[in-house]
Amino acid sequence: MIGAGRGALVEAMFGAGWLGWGLGEAKAFNGFTGPMFGFTTLLLLACSIFVLRRGRLLRKKYPAVGASARTTLKWYLLVVLMEILGVLLVMSLANQLHRTDLGTDWCAMVVGLHFLPLAKIFRAPPLVILGILMTLWCALCWVMFRSNALVISVSVGTGILLWGSCVFTLLRARRIVRSLTASV
Repeated sequence: MIGAGRGALVEAMFGAGWLGWGLGEAKAFNGFTGPMFGFTTLLLLACSIFVLRRGRLLRKKYPAVGASARTTLKWYLLVVLMEILGVLLVMSLANQLHRTDLGTDWCAMVVGLHFLPLAKIFRAPPLVILGILMTLWCALCWVMFRSNALVISVSVGTGILLWGSCVFTLLRARRIVRSLTASV
């Protein structure tokens, strides 16, 4: 539960970053989309924090089973380090090619790929689906778009996928809480 709350919180924050970037590049913020974007961001963050706190309370009643937190943290940090190095590498390559639009696509692809090992580390198979969808989306955008349209489509698509994963995680956490409280 705590993991679900943290995961949802991270997906909400990074989803807002990617989606906000894409909408900003598209100059799509107006009197409707701006407040709707802000409201949705705050709603997802609030729900994620609620699930995180609820998970901490449930952890006292139902201790976690599985790998130690230290082992999980070690592997998580290794994956994040590899992700950062991957992002730096693709950004450097995109700058060398004078194609910063490709840098956006390749960064999102690295982010998508990093979900594959995270799925194993956190025993969360839905992260495999998210990683595959993000990677496929980036590959499709790379083929279909150029320049600013590439940046917009990759950013908006990545943000929507992250927010969709956040909603899925929150709904899954809700089902877990209901099953635990019903069994008591």
